[in-house]
Amino acid sequence: MVYDQTDCWIGLKNGDPEALGYLYDHYADKLFEAALWITDNRELAKDAIQEMFIDLWNYRSSLGQVVHTQSYLIRVLQNILFKKLKTRSAATISLETAEVYDEERNAEEKWISDDTDRENLVRLSRACQQLTARQQTIIRMRFYEGLSYKQIAMQLGMNYQSVNNLVFRALINLRREI
Repeated sequence: MVYDQTDCWIGLKNGDPEALGYLYDHYADKLFEAALWITDNRELAKDAIQEMFIDLWNYRSSLGQVVHTQSYLIRVLQNILFKKLKTRSAATISLETAEVYDEERNAEEKWISDDTDRENLVRLSRACQQLTARQQTIIRMRFYEGLSYKQIAMQLGMNYQSVNNLVFRALINLRREI
């Protein structure tokens, strides 16, 4: 079957594997280029693209209407890559790297997205300032440096359970402030 973008998404939602194949054939190279813009790890980029297509297939019934296919696929790929990079602690992702690599997004969508991102960063920064110094340290070690609770406990000379409790309380405080 020959697909256009609208038919492709309808076919995918209806469980047509050829629709997924169409997306792969038409966008894999562009997605790989976008992934390499975020990370120079080629294997990680390939894994993220593969995971993205598996997720598209597995969650096809819950897909909404997609207007800009390339934009949508790149955004999904970025989310997967950022999660992988965060869990691996492979790299510190700068705000410059997090900017969207996407030619199809119009200026208004980008402006709204950037504005929302700035607001979220400001709210998170304010919420972090409300934490105690010890909570800020533990949050930084856990989520920015990627250390385990056990490693944090050893570095700070604290009990493992105390570290768990501090992280839990800090996250509750952050959620409340945000």
